[in-house]
Amino acid sequence: MAGFGPLASRVYALFTRNPSTAPAIVELSELRADDHVLEVGCGAGAGVVLVAQRIGADRTAAVDPSPTFVTAVRKRVPGADVRTSGAEDLPFDDGSFTVIYSIASMHHWDDRSQGLATIVAKLAPGGRLLIAERALTSPGHGITDRQAQVVIADLERLGLTEVHAREHSAGRRRMTVITASKPAG
Repeated sequence: MAGFGPLASRVYALFTRNPSTAPAIVELSELRADDHVLEVGCGAGAGVVLVAQRIGADRTAAVDPSPTFVTAVRKRVPGADVRTSGAEDLPFDDGSFTVIYSIASMHHWDDRSQGLATIVAKLAPGGRLLIAERALTSPGHGITDRQAQVVIADLERLGLTEVHAREHSAGRRRMTVITASKPAG
């Protein structure tokens, strides 16, 4: 995904700087002090701020395909490792992160299967994955139950375990949250 242009990024950021979904997903990730966390599709950085406050900016990383968002998040969270990238080509070593999450980003990925495979590779043994998308009844900017089942099957095929989808509310938003774990050994 090429990402939003500068103007679209700024407009989008005005409306999504502190969405209700970021605190919900950060809470669901059950962060520990020794975690290394990556957000895929960080947008304006609300989740990055919360993670850095909990475990430190030096243990927090994020990517977004929009250079405008990356610049803004770098200013918003000094010390976090924020890079321009899509889910399909994450510029980190394999096994680098104990927690990887994505909030309302997956539906923008150019190649969902490649994005999931890349994310699973970057997840450390014993690591946790959370993917949150707006819950939909028909395809659009989010995920339907049928699409969630395809993602679950992809994650299981990639070797993740404890793969589940559940509905979660954050404010007035209904989200489908897919969680999974990478086997420890």
